[in-house]
Amino acid sequence: MVNAADIEQAVLRALANANLSRSESDQLEVSPTATIFGAGSSLDSLGLVALLIDVEESLHDLGLDITLSDERAVSQRHSPFRSVPALTAYITALCAG
Repeated sequence: MVNAADIEQAVLRALANANLSRSESDQLEVSPTATIFGAGSSLDSLGLVALLIDVEESLHDLGLDITLSDERAVSQRHSPFRSVPALTAYITALCAG
């Protein structure tokens, strides 16, 4: 069974992987409280899509088949992509059904 800590680690790995292709001055914060997208982040929409694909692949490796960039995510009042805690909570909720 996948828990919130496993999901958070998948998100943090995706952030670290994204940094591999970013300049030293444009690195994303990799921490459990990091902003992912929006104010305070240097990640653009294309970078967000790439990050979400990486998270989905990590989750697939954990046995979860989840699509993150769908109508449900986009239509939420508060974006689930704004921070590591928000994305972790969103994925955990998707897993719970």
